[in-house]
Amino acid sequence: MGQKGREILEIDVNEVIDDLNSAYADEWLAHFQYFLFSQVIEGINAETLKKELEQQSLDELGHAKKLGDRIIQLGGTPTTKVTEVSTCGFTPPPPQDRSDLKKIVELVIEGERCAIEKYNRLAKKYHMKDLVTHEIFEDLLTDEVGDEEDWESYLPGLG
Repeated sequence: MGQKGREILEIDVNEVIDDLNSAYADEWLAHFQYFLFSQVIEGINAETLKKELEQQSLDELGHAKKLGDRIIQLGGTPTTKVTEVSTCGFTPPPPQDRSDLKKIVELVIEGERCAIEKYNRLAKKYHMKDLVTHEIFEDLLTDEVGDEEDWESYLPGLG
């Protein structure tokens, strides 16, 4: 990052990198989890949900890329210790009953809600302290709020 870019930060760059790495880890774990779910589910509505889970997995990977790019821009290195620095973590494995699509959707919603809480907190934290990082967290928050709503719309049809 350039000199002026460093000067405008009103917060310790290492703290910013730590928060970005935690979010980066969450996005990688969400990517992996949703991809895994897309591979193992079965049942009547599974094909529709598989496609949605695959797309959601790619979306989370895109979020990780945005976060990784900012980490590098700040002079940091994206973490490889995703399970150690994640706050949302990896939810339990898929249910034993692979056709329990309602449970899968509930697990996805749980992950989205954790991300919403995290990005809301981080967007507030970086407001007026690091506007570039704030905007990233604000954009991710917007995506996650939309994702939660989309996934909630599947629940009534899964009874």
